[in-house]
Amino acid sequence: MKQAIGFLGGSFDPIHHGHLLPAIEVAQKLNLKQLFLMPNHIAPHKAGSHCSAAQRCEMVSLAIQRHAQLQIDQRELNRHSASYTIETLKEIRTEHPTTPICFMMGMDSLIHFDSWFEWQDIINYCHLIICARPGWKGEFSKKIQTLLNKRQTDCVNDLHAQLSGKIFFQPTTQVDISSTQIRFNIKHHKSVENLLPSSVYHYIQQHQLYR
Repeated sequence: MKQAIGFLGGSFDPIHHGHLLPAIEVAQKLNLKQLFLMPNHIAPHKAGSHCSAAQRCEMVSLAIQRHAQLQIDQRELNRHSASYTIETLKEIRTEHPTTPICFMMGMDSLIHFDSWFEWQDIINYCHLIICARPGWKGEFSKKIQTLLNKRQTDCVNDLHAQLSGKIFFQPTTQVDISSTQIRFNIKHHKSVENLLPSSVYHYIQQHQLYR
């Protein structure tokens, strides 16, 4: 069996330390071969779209350039419509038939996981890595609790020994930063320099984004 790889999706609009620190921690603590940051598709007409797909992609590339374990996966950006996680995972599995796949999500996503499209099938294509504040306990619905009872593991080796099917809770440093707050601060001429990598900060300045 090959060393596991990981995936973290997000709009990354813009990418900041709150995305990067948990990603780096997970990649190191779980001994992932690589962790791919996967910017989501945002419809051009959607109010949430603040800069182009190409610009979000460039900012992610700049943010990870000093971290050898982190890579970018552009597949969802290259689609012309939003895609379901299950479709993306099926595609990734086809490309990596013998590699364990770890899909990162936050505790809030796990709480609402049973509302995701074809949610019961997702775990057949990956392990779920739940990033949580140290000591945080979630209140889960019956469906999610049943899934956890069946699939949860505390053993990192399980993530490398099996292709998919496990749920692993990884305590990560939670940084109270949001892309929304960063965009607000830029628009209102407040400092954001310490909230994101300097390369991303300079790119935003250079292209006058979020003004």
